[in-house]
Amino acid sequence: MIDIFLACIPPKTTHQSKKLVNIRLKDGRSFGKLADKPELTQARGFWMTLLQPHMPGAPVEPPISLTLEVTWPWRGSDSKRIRDRFDRIPCETKPDCSNFAKTLEDVLAGLQFIPPDEKVAELVVRKFIGSTPGLRVRIQTIADTRFAESLFTGRGAQ
Repeated sequence: MIDIFLACIPPKTTHQSKKLVNIRLKDGRSFGKLADKPELTQARGFWMTLLQPHMPGAPVEPPISLTLEVTWPWRGSDSKRIRDRFDRIPCETKPDCSNFAKTLEDVLAGLQFIPPDEKVAELVVRKFIGSTPGLRVRIQTIADTRFAESLFTGRGAQ
């Protein structure tokens, strides 16, 4: 199991940050292609720099359970009362969970924390705003057969 916390102010740029570029061939034909915006390239580089020191010797064995918890700093609009009462609160603004997860899955696969992301059988993504900004990554093998059974049959572990 890998369980790390990266203290940082996470970028909000996600996998949706693409642009359409026009590719012109020598024969005059052209076609459109999606390419990463500079912000996405920068965000990927940010995550790679932070995650590289924690790289495992080998990817975690599939099937994989991946949990991502991201916390952005309190916003100016968050009241002092809320800040004093809670360490963190759920984030209901952009970026959306699925696009945020896709960017990190690609980085984790590229750094060989996990095999290609199709081997991820369980994905939990949580977004927060709070006093300790950063990213928590937990990667583990789903080895408990009772847990796997409950996933596929709809029944809880007995």
